[in-house]
Amino acid sequence: MRIKVRTLIAVGFCLWVSAGAYAQTQIKFWINSGLAAHEKAAYQKAAEAFSKKDPNVKISVEVVPGTETDAAKLMTAVRSGVGPDVAVLDRFTIAQRAATGLLTDLTPFIKKEGIDLSQEYSEGPWQEVLYQNKPYALPTNTDARVLFYNKKILQEAGIDLSEFDPARGPIAPDRFKEIAFKLNQTDASGAYTRIGFVPWLEQGWGYTWGYAFGGSFFDFKHCKVTANDPGVVKGYQFLYDWAKALDPQKARTFVDTYWQWPSVGTLPDSQMPFFTGKVAFVISGNWVFAAMKDAAPDLEYGVTYIPAPDGLKTSWSGGWSVVIPQGVKNQDVAYRFLRFVAGEQGQTFLAQEAASLPTLKSLLQHKELFGPEYQFFLTLLPVSKSRPPLPVGALYWDKLKEAEEAVIANSQTPEAALKMVVDEVQPQMDQFCK
Repeated sequence: MRIKVRTLIAVGFCLWVSAGAYAQTQIKFWINSGLAAHEKAAYQKAAEAFSKKDPNVKISVEVVPGTETDAAKLMTAVRSGVGPDVAVLDRFTIAQRAATGLLTDLTPFIKKEGIDLSQEYSEGPWQEVLYQNKPYALPTNTDARVLFYNKKILQEAGIDLSEFDPARGPIAPDRFKEIAFKLNQTDASGAYTRIGFVPWLEQGWGYTWGYAFGGSFFDFKHCKVTANDPGVVKGYQFLYDWAKALDPQKARTFVDTYWQWPSVGTLPDSQMPFFTGKVAFVISGNWVFAAMKDAAPDLEYGVTYIPAPDGLKTSWSGGWSVVIPQGVKNQDVAYRFLRFVAGEQGQTFLAQEAASLPTLKSLLQHKELFGPEYQFFLTLLPVSKSRPPLPVGALYWDKLKEAEEAVIANSQTPEAALKMVVDEVQPQMDQFCK
């Protein structure tokens, strides 16, 4: 009889535990595979912290295939009724995803809270999460782009480092080219073993150079795609001329060998050309500090403005965001998690783990989050530009990349390549113009 009583107690306990498990609200959180390892780790920490704070909610994190502009898996899952409750998306694509009906308008949740979130986040990131003046995401992090340089390589070549002192402003493109080409090295066959600077490596996108040469990518007043703006054309001409001087095929072989063509590599961080000394300069952002800490802790480097004519100080900022896709059943819980990830604790994880800059104005005042290496990046945020938040933003990015690849291969002139961008993107934009 004693055995039966114990059995009943054990069964009852199991049923109680099982019922408790089923009582948990399950939230499926999708993280884009295009995120850096340190960013994935930060989002994972945020999910674990939220579940610890609220044991009634279980956050299941899943890394799914995707890039900045590739959300095919998310779109298919949502339309099939098996999408996540919360997902990470590149912020500049939010308007396009909202326009296609993929995302949930957050306005009702924000009104219910009674908080004006537009005042809590920095202006640029907040504008990127809007579509038709309604928020469809919350911004989790931001960044700024600068020119990194290897002090040791420059000093060994007899180059005065003071030329790259930010106090002197941006170095002129012609002078920069003169210095960079002095640093090129080849082997007996003529193949490059070191290139001073590959302008399209890492963050040397069309936006980088279009902005550096004073360009504008969209005319909001007239609802026009302006990829053929004179400043943008000059930026792409800079890429064309640099590639021609290097020899496009030899430059491609070099990047294929030491990283990946045409821009962002897939090799381990420890093999990043800037870390290994295969290039002396690179355009990158503050997030690189997370990788540098492990892969190149002793690297002697400096940072300065992106080269630009007439002393123009430029940078541009991007970042990720969290969204609630359409069709989510537990929207209130999903929104609470959204606020946590994009709130102070979630953004602190991103700052500490992934070397991100916060989008929350309040966190930007937390000086303990930022070492001395972040100071130059923080000073850039007030002047840093963003990619225009358009309902064709992802398409525009992809077409600008195609134009960049044609230009650095010298297979098309900047004018011809950028005209094709306008011809392909403007008709898609027209349907959203009033």
